[in-house]
Amino acid sequence: MKKLLLLLTILICSYTMTAQGFGAAISGGYLSEIEGFGATADLIYEIDEKWGVSTDATYSVADAGSTRAKWFIIDLNGRYKVYDEAYILAGGEYLNITLKQGGLGLGAVTTTEFETSNGEFGFNAGAGYKYNIIDNVNVFTEVKYVIIDPAGYFHARLGLQFDF
Repeated sequence: MKKLLLLLTILICSYTMTAQGFGAAISGGYLSEIEGFGATADLIYEIDEKWGVSTDATYSVADAGSTRAKWFIIDLNGRYKVYDEAYILAGGEYLNITLKQGGLGLGAVTTTEFETSNGEFGFNAGAGYKYNIIDNVNVFTEVKYVIIDPAGYFHARLGLQFDF
């Protein structure tokens, strides 16, 4: 967490020194492992014409019967533009899963309630494309595969990016 805060501080300081290449985004997407949708917020810094870094946080909730899974994901990725505004990305991910069982789903209320939480680190790789709509507003799409123990999953999303 301290490293993430350090990176965000460096990105913000870099933005105040040179205002080019900094952006923020919001998006929604599908996560294949929990077969549910999640909301994501991003911070993006483009170092030069080809290279950039991004960090994003995703939150997703999925119910299956009497079990509720809450996912909180933090990614840190390097980006490389391969053509026009198409890019590839690779980086690391921290995934925190909280499972709550009992008292939920299909109107069934049980007397026992169980909650557990687990955190895992993994790696991801993917690709995306950004299309400029007007001045500082872009539509983007991104697909990535996350390699994490015990199994991996796909994360596909669509959103709006604002350049500052």
